Amino acid sequence: MLAELLNLFVCEVSAARFLREVRWAEGIRCPYCSSEAIIKWAWYRRVYQRYRCKACRRTFNDKTGTIFAYSRIPLNEWLFLAYLLGCLHISILKASRELGRSYGAVYRSARKMMYAIHRFRRRLWGSRKLTGDVEMDEVYVKAGLKGGGNYWRILSLGRKPRYRGLKAERGRGSWKKDMPPIIILVERRGVERYIPSTDVEKRTIEKIVSRHVEPGSRI
Repeated sequence: MLAELLNLFVCEVSAARFLREVRWAEGIRCPYCSSEAIIKWAWYRRVYQRYRCKACRRTFNDKTGTIFAYSRIPLNEWLFLAYLLGCLHISILKASRELGRSYGAVYRSARKMMYAIHRFRRRLWGSRKLTGDVEMDEVYVKAGLKGGGNYWRILSLGRKPRYRGLKAERGRGSWKKDMPPIIILVERRGVERYIPSTDVEKRTIEKIVSRHVEPGSRI
């Protein structure tokens, strides 16, 4: 099993073959119209199989519609990054050194990866309430630098990002103070929930608990 896992990291060809077998295990479907009338249509970068849909006449490849699409990092490095972050719990900075990539490129890939994982978790567990022993706490997130999406571009221009005009006051943070609380619900040996809240008043917490926790559970 370990040898097969390491083989995915050797070259992009083996990683692409693995992606093709996993994604199209139940047959090839068009990611645009879900049609099964598909024919092979040459190759993409000589690694990924390209296809053409007879219904909508659009072309796609093995990576179309996934988090790997349009990424400059090869698929085998993507999988190796997932192994470093998910299994070995290595920091993004150390992972960038292991891959020989810039911190910014690895950070963007890791962010896309974590977003995909959380989106999968929400689809899997979103309709179920937490049960049993549920731990609950809050953390206050302070609104920070402006233009977070353009952070690396701003630094490349030679200037520092501007700070928000925070309305910081004494006491607990709130939505109006630009320091909203994030309510964290963790089911023992189960799933996690992160809920942004306007405040931590009793009536607000009771609404969150009734919406996400099954009656009779111990908090």
